[in-house]
Amino acid sequence: MSPVRPFPSPPRARKVARPLRAVRIPATFLLLLFQLFVPPAGAQPKKIEVAYSAISATQATLWFTKEAGVFEQHGLGVRLNYVASGTKVVQALLAGEFPIAFAGSAVVLATLVGGDVVFVGGAVNVPAFYLLVTPEIKRIEDLRGKVLGVTRFGASSDFALRYALRHWGIEPDRDVTVLQVGGQPEIIASMKGGAIQGAPVVAPFELRGRKAGLTVLTDLSKSGFQYPMIGIASTRAAIRKDPDAVRAFLRAYTEGTHRFFREKALALKVIGAYTKTEDPEVLESAYAYATQFVERIPRPPLKGVENTLEEIARKRPEAKGRRAEDFVDGRFFEELEASGFFKSLR
Repeated sequence: MSPVRPFPSPPRARKVARPLRAVRIPATFLLLLFQLFVPPAGAQPKKIEVAYSAISATQATLWFTKEAGVFEQHGLGVRLNYVASGTKVVQALLAGEFPIAFAGSAVVLATLVGGDVVFVGGAVNVPAFYLLVTPEIKRIEDLRGKVLGVTRFGASSDFALRYALRHWGIEPDRDVTVLQVGGQPEIIASMKGGAIQGAPVVAPFELRGRKAGLTVLTDLSKSGFQYPMIGIASTRAAIRKDPDAVRAFLRAYTEGTHRFFREKALALKVIGAYTKTEDPEVLESAYAYATQFVERIPRPPLKGVENTLEEIARKRPEAKGRRAEDFVDGRFFEELEASGFFKSLR
């Protein structure tokens, strides 16, 4: 896939006012300024591998940041890697394959059992899923006895589905069967093939499913529940090893996200490239979804983690009494907020 790159605008001519009097500036001061703001000749961006967990509009701002060249502007040479489902992404983080990744509630589960994965920011802090079902299912009650799909057990789709089912009085694994299917494309294929009758999906697969004759039973984001669906995750070991890379990533991603909201034409091209579609309706739907649910400021999902711990504690006693702060490293976000960086992008 050829990367989509913006066309740079020609520089604007600026009038430089002639100083009223000569000012003598020490040469050492000028040298210091040069060293601070001008990169060394031939300097290369720091290369890092980054994973994302779904081919969906929830990841679109990450794709945009990469393809618009924003990471390079902050000294990072980022290569994106698709790893289907948040649970597999977290496993790869723990194995040291990636220093940074986009993942959800699997971060909490991994840390509960002794992992050192933490959120350093939040991208989507609500369960932004549509419950897509086969046409014979008309009501929530019709889900009883059916087979429902998720990407992987412990992933965001799994957590959101189980939370919603219990909210409706339907007990997972007793009143319905839950299967792990794979990524979003596999979920749609499984529904079309009859292997499952419902699943949480995201844009643009919600629209693709409707075009294939499937229907949206409900929008899970309307629950009012805060939840770390997509967070920016790392490990404490990776942070200790290279805190500057994590700091630069968060700066670049935030700037890229703000540009995504402003530069729709480029955003649509990037979404099309990563989802492999040129359908204008699908692209518009995905962009609308992203701008509805993605956080402009990647605040760490403390409340979402707290809610996740409460839900996990239903079956896992080790989650009881745990603090959300144990699963978040907010130092980089706090630094950027204190410096006025977020306000400068508005």
